[in-house]
Amino acid sequence: MQTPILTERRGGPGRGRLVARRVGDRTELAVSHASSPVRFVRPTFTGRHVSGAACAVCVVTFGAGLVDGDDVSLDVTVEPGATLVLFTQASTKVFRGRASQSLRAEVHGTLALLPDPVAPFADADYTQRVDVSLHGDAASCVLLDGVTAGRPAFGERWAPSRVDLRTRVRRGDRVVLSDALRLDARDGSIARRMDRFDALVTLASVGPAAVARAIGEGAEIARDVVVAASLRGDVSLARIAAISPEIALSAARSRLRNLPEMGIVDPFEARN
Repeated sequence: MQTPILTERRGGPGRGRLVARRVGDRTELAVSHASSPVRFVRPTFTGRHVSGAACAVCVVTFGAGLVDGDDVSLDVTVEPGATLVLFTQASTKVFRGRASQSLRAEVHGTLALLPDPVAPFADADYTQRVDVSLHGDAASCVLLDGVTAGRPAFGERWAPSRVDLRTRVRRGDRVVLSDALRLDARDGSIARRMDRFDALVTLASVGPAAVARAIGEGAEIARDVVVAASLRGDVSLARIAAISPEIALSAARSRLRNLPEMGIVDPFEARN
């Protein structure tokens, strides 16, 4: 995978725009533009990781994290017949101070948003919004978001001041999925409330039945991971709590096993 040159910068707004378009039997980027601190990188997958009809884009922030004042906003359009996969190189670190990320997507084809969980450090105040509009019965999406305990090895376990995540999916004028997580230190110790768990991940889909079933069927309760899942029609949701980010992502990836049916490879495996 190509890696952008990292330069020193201050916190501030970052804007990105992507338009994915079906060209023949492949998806290409008709528009790709980003401003600091966000960059788009097109990975080169080889062998069995070739993604076929899908277009994969890695979203990178300078220094692999967000500093005080960063406000990243992505505007995405997936045109009919196109398949776009968005992922990150690694966990996005959120440093001390206030930072935010938002994504607005107009989807006529298929969108897979599969970033690593966010890692908020001590005194971070982080807001994230994901809003997806599906147009027509053929439009679909697979969404992953999550948050980790930060950096426990440095004494910063669940030490942010606030984490506020919200994901909403509409089909036409109807909200078909809405999920939110808010952790606020003013409500009491976050670390105490998280007990033994160091990662929370949410996986959702609206679309192909096989993918929805794999995500939304079957609960799991063990010492190191707990999964609560639900399925209604073509809408599925799985909430995962685990004692480490690696275990949480492993549980999520096991429920993404049907992605090849959508022409999508597992970006977590392909980037290694």
